[in-house]
Amino acid sequence: MLFTIVVESFIVSIIPFRGDSAEVLLPPSRSIAMARKRLERLPCGGGSPLAHGLTTAVRVGLNAEKSGDVGRIMIVAITDGRANISLKRSNDPEAAAASDAPKPTSQELKDEIIEVAAKIYKTGMSLLVIDTENKFVSTGFAKEIARVAQGKYYYLPNASDAVVSLATREALAALKSS
Repeated sequence: MLFTIVVESFIVSIIPFRGDSAEVLLPPSRSIAMARKRLERLPCGGGSPLAHGLTTAVRVGLNAEKSGDVGRIMIVAITDGRANISLKRSNDPEAAAASDAPKPTSQELKDEIIEVAAKIYKTGMSLLVIDTENKFVSTGFAKEIARVAQGKYYYLPNASDAVVSLATREALAALKSS
């Protein structure tokens, strides 16, 4: 899945998370053309390191704030809310992949994510969660992430880029008016 950071001055960053970790595919940039090109080459597949994706988005947002060139920051999380890779594994894949390393429980993974969501709120960043989870197997966890971060939540399981864009513009408008 994907995290995008959008700020009032229309700077965007793209952070996909898959496999064992998240990566910054596009550091904060004003170039819409560059963002579009990076999205066309977006990697996908593998595990879901949701906590690492959120943590990376917070780090990139904090670094952007330090530059002094940005206004309020919004993290847009496009996710089904499911995670199966812990922060420990994302931060040290070799140690966590050792055969004797215990696998985190579903509750431990959720607790990590809730902790990061609370950190998003404490930093003053806004969170928009676009939930892509199929209702037939829904856990409702994406909604919980948005609630803890006191962010916006949209359920868009079959969202096109236009629908995601509209949801993001609406959330940005609400952010500006607050």
